[in-house]
Amino acid sequence: MRIYHSNELLIVVALSLGVALAGTAEAATLSDLVAPDTEPEVLGTGYGFCEGPAADAQGNVYFSDGKKDTIHFYEVGKPVVPFVTDALDANGMMFNARGELIVCQGAAFTVFAHDVKTKKRRALADKIDGGRFNEPNDLTIDRLGGFYFTDPNYRHRGQETVRKEDAYYCSADGKITRVSTVCRTPNGVLLTADDKTLYLADNRGKCIYKYDVLGPGKLAGETMWIDLGAGPDGMTLDEHGNLYVCCNRGKVKIYDSAGKSIGTLDVVASNACFGGPDFKTLYLTSWDKFVAVQMKVTGVKPLPIREKQRMGANDE
Repeated sequence: MRIYHSNELLIVVALSLGVALAGTAEAATLSDLVAPDTEPEVLGTGYGFCEGPAADAQGNVYFSDGKKDTIHFYEVGKPVVPFVTDALDANGMMFNARGELIVCQGAAFTVFAHDVKTKKRRALADKIDGGRFNEPNDLTIDRLGGFYFTDPNYRHRGQETVRKEDAYYCSADGKITRVSTVCRTPNGVLLTADDKTLYLADNRGKCIYKYDVLGPGKLAGETMWIDLGAGPDGMTLDEHGNLYVCCNRGKVKIYDSAGKSIGTLDVVASNACFGGPDFKTLYLTSWDKFVAVQMKVTGVKPLPIREKQRMGANDE
């Protein structure tokens, strides 16, 4: 067991031997993922409840504070500053290929696209079957501009549940379809970098479901993939396809692409993303804190970078 200390956090890294990294034949432990002798750095504190970290193409990170209706911005090496202060119960966020910040705003019952330069926003998904959503929570975006999002109801503002808590897909042209009804309380949702696999977190079910993606909004092969023993929240992926599942008091559980446990970062976290200039920093929203942990591995890069690289490859 290796222990990392800081003034405000204690991260106990439980090492799990005999697990293979995706794409290699070598046994892997958390020491293969986490930078040696690293200490978690608290970049900001005093928030109501942090969520939804999302890295832009430069590796800067936006994160939400739903209790205070605020989205914050962190540029590497500079203090955290507010981005907007009118994002009602902002939660999960991610950048689309156009560089817009897509945001679930639970108390607005809407998913918005934010222009980060002008701070103007437009509604992308605000109703289905003639009525509002419960409380849009988290989302993941495909390269075609569509996105999957979850709609549980944690009653953050005391609102009534108006429909079953399910997961949806909103196409690039705004058509919304229900794509999963299996979860008791759907929460985190995440596509792999190739858009071929979707992970869906069931918070009350304490598990991760896995789907094959046949096309935009078309899922197959529903499988209860990982029994976590803790309620999952947000998720992120590294370059090897390892899945980082934030379970709040259940800490951050890491699994390889075969669903085998690599280990646990023993830190309370609601959500995570990779960022920084080289995308080797794991940024964690730790309730009232925003935290960075240096890693050996690179995270899956934001869509604006991946699409630019793909278009460049197609031009060659």
